[in-house]
Amino acid sequence: MKTILHIDMNSYFPAVEELLNPNLRNKPVIVGGKSRRSVVSSANYIAREYGVRAAMPMYKAIMLCPKAIVVEPNFANYQLYHDKFIELIRDNFSDKIEDSSIDECFVDITKLVKNKSPKLIALKIQNMIKNKIGLKCSIGIAHNKFMAKMGSDFKKPLGITQMYKEDVVSKLWPLPIGEMYMVGTATEKVLKAHGINTIKDLALSDHELLQDLLGSRWQAFLNEAHGNGDDEVVTESATPKSISSSETFLFDTNDYDTINEAIIEHAKDVWKQLQSLKLKAKTITLSIKNPNFVVTSKSKSVPNFIKNYEELIFILKQIYDANFIDKTIRLVGVGISKLS
Repeated sequence: MKTILHIDMNSYFPAVEELLNPNLRNKPVIVGGKSRRSVVSSANYIAREYGVRAAMPMYKAIMLCPKAIVVEPNFANYQLYHDKFIELIRDNFSDKIEDSSIDECFVDITKLVKNKSPKLIALKIQNMIKNKIGLKCSIGIAHNKFMAKMGSDFKKPLGITQMYKEDVVSKLWPLPIGEMYMVGTATEKVLKAHGINTIKDLALSDHELLQDLLGSRWQAFLNEAHGNGDDEVVTESATPKSISSSETFLFDTNDYDTINEAIIEHAKDVWKQLQSLKLKAKTITLSIKNPNFVVTSKSKSVPNFIKNYEELIFILKQIYDANFIDKTIRLVGVGISKLS
């Protein structure tokens, strides 16, 4: 059996900003664009105490936390510190690292645990990142990537949680379904509408129902709800031609807030994939499927690559407002292409 770590940097964007500007420490900090149409990229734990969350409209975040300091994101700095913590892990612990996004990674430490406790190794990694780089992280320890990812979410900041097969019933099953990895807001609503409120509910659900609700992904979700999953840490990835993310609504809708929420959710997904692959993109595509199952896609290209997550959201909203506003849809999808 393998031993996999999931290392998740705590409140990463604000933490980097606080490292570079100590005057921000012990104050509510929000990273994101400063215009009314911007969204929150990340917030530190002080701001989160006021209810501020990632992907929230900036105007709403400021209403919740009027004293928050808003800092525009600098992805070059975030990438710099990302490279630092990846290099530290590679040089001191293991070169089997899956660089999954700008603020997290999977590490295969199977060879190391032959002589040492996995929790001790995780603690050493955590302390080294904190002492040498100045960043805090939480770590999940498990036999596969899904369980490790779920473990790293258990305690923040500076948590270390072991999640093995024997912990499925006691630790995994009681969690709300919305906390399951890769269950987004739209999927959560669909599952809850059918009485699936916890991971246990999903694990014990009728297979035909899951297939209807989740489509081709149902088997993967079911396997993970039982503590199974992929344990292969992929150290290199082939460059894709495009990246996309989409979801079908439970009911056809023309509600602006519902559709906007879905666009933001899937934009976040494709942006994280883009960052993890260390790629840039020039073309943004918004696709919708109407109640008659007809798919329409509209695209917009930028001359010098998409600068940041906020620009991606802004352009997607432009596309939606210009082409699809007030139209009833059953599916929304976000794609980026012309990758380099």
